[in-house]
Amino acid sequence: MKHILACFMLLLACQEASAQTIKTTFVSGPGRDRGEGPAMVADGRYDTKWCLDAPFLMPYVIVLDAGEETSIAEYGFVTGDDTQSYPERNPVTWRVSGSNDKQDWVLIDDQRNNHSMGDENEEEYCFQPTFKGKFRYYRFEFIRMAEGTRIQLSEINLHKTAKTAVKTTFVSGTGRDGKESAAMVSDGLFYTKWCIDEPQQMPYSVVLDAGEQMAVSEYGFVTGDDTHTYPDRNPITWRVSGSNDKQAWTSLDEQKFNRRMRDENEQEYRFKVPSPASFRYYRFEFIRMADGTRLQLSEIKLYK
Repeated sequence: MKHILACFMLLLACQEASAQTIKTTFVSGPGRDRGEGPAMVADGRYDTKWCLDAPFLMPYVIVLDAGEETSIAEYGFVTGDDTQSYPERNPVTWRVSGSNDKQDWVLIDDQRNNHSMGDENEEEYCFQPTFKGKFRYYRFEFIRMAEGTRIQLSEINLHKTAKTAVKTTFVSGTGRDGKESAAMVSDGLFYTKWCIDEPQQMPYSVVLDAGEQMAVSEYGFVTGDDTHTYPDRNPITWRVSGSNDKQAWTSLDEQKFNRRMRDENEQEYRFKVPSPASFRYYRFEFIRMADGTRLQLSEIKLYK
């Protein structure tokens, strides 16, 4: 009986997730018709992909049909099945536009030198458009890859809803009080930051209160306002734990030598919690930075 109930709950969760992802059909795009052609980005499968290296066709342009005029909260790029070996194929500069007649296009997002996609196979990275409108057709123009001219993506997804950000309050953190204290990571402002260089107190830690017990599926780190000048302050090794009494802590995620965070100012990088569980308090321990012992972050965000 328990097994049947578990299967039923899993089915409901899958149905809810798919209901929030818009089923699209492929309209046009560069590349071959079969195998690793552009239509693979809309076939609903992570084990197929679009892979292309034709610099004379750049920017590579994909058009998808949402079936009807609809507004999206997020769009997602799913990496290829061998991105761990070829991370240079991830796009870093692209534009997204919407249209209802495939003639007049409205720019809804413009990303330049965004290196937030990591070297993970078949992993989705979501982005929120800066302009919201209702469109039937969505065009993706890929202008630059991490290195070279070869692009590969398993899927391009359109989502009706985005993950919900949890409003947190600061509980405690390493460092002094003031304008660059640990409390700045939960003030909701990207232009303030936590900045600390006190190696005798490492690992630096911060505890946030989610207000009630909840399962967090992702967390995000926002870089500082001058990270382009000081990328050495980005964390690369850290731990995340959850608790309901601030005494007993359960490990939720541990990252070692993760260098996904780049030299971009006030840019958010999200990381998935492998096995979400329900906790009220979340603790982040920062063990190593890219270079040196100074850490800076504008915000730490939780998503359910």
